[in-house]
Amino acid sequence: MKTRLITTALLAALSITTIGAAAAQAPAAGTQASKPDGERHRGHGPRGHGGDRVDALARFDTDSDGRISRTEAQAGQQAMQARRDAHRAERDARGDVRSTDARGERPQRGAGGPRSHKGFDLVANFDAIDTNRDGYLTRSELRTWHTAKSAERRAEGERRFDAKFREADLNNDGKLSRVEVSEKMPRLVERFTWLDENRDGFLSREELRPARPQR
Repeated sequence: MKTRLITTALLAALSITTIGAAAAQAPAAGTQASKPDGERHRGHGPRGHGGDRVDALARFDTDSDGRISRTEAQAGQQAMQARRDAHRAERDARGDVRSTDARGERPQRGAGGPRSHKGFDLVANFDAIDTNRDGYLTRSELRTWHTAKSAERRAEGERRFDAKFREADLNNDGKLSRVEVSEKMPRLVERFTWLDENRDGFLSREELRPARPQR
């Protein structure tokens, strides 16, 4: 009997050790094992390494000569659009409605509304980006253009924000009461108290202005 008990204990210990080793070798959930298209996730995702939009465009350089031709730009954007269309079709097939609000409308991004991607159209802006007119886009040219476009978008967003704030500020006191928000910005009513950080019963420009991500 004693020998049988010792044998059973040894077998149990061996089983636990084998399971532990297998678990250590298996990829963790949500890591490489669950990533489709491994080549698309080598640190250069939709925004490239470290979230950089310009460096993400390196994938367009299919001949690896360190620059992007007009043909490569066209092919790259067509491939991106095809992936977006496929993803949208897949999402629609699943009945995924997370991208719309209760009224079937897409949610607004901050005070300026949905973000536009027209500014990143390399084909439409090719000549403007290609400052040395050699028929190719380099990293520095793309960086200069992207920086300028980002500044333009921020300025336009600020103009839209100011216009919307002035329209809602019915008594022109430089702040929005709950009544003014209810009349002019009804989507914010439910979050009024959350946004009113100093608890003064009004929303200031700074309290309404969306925070920008740190770089």
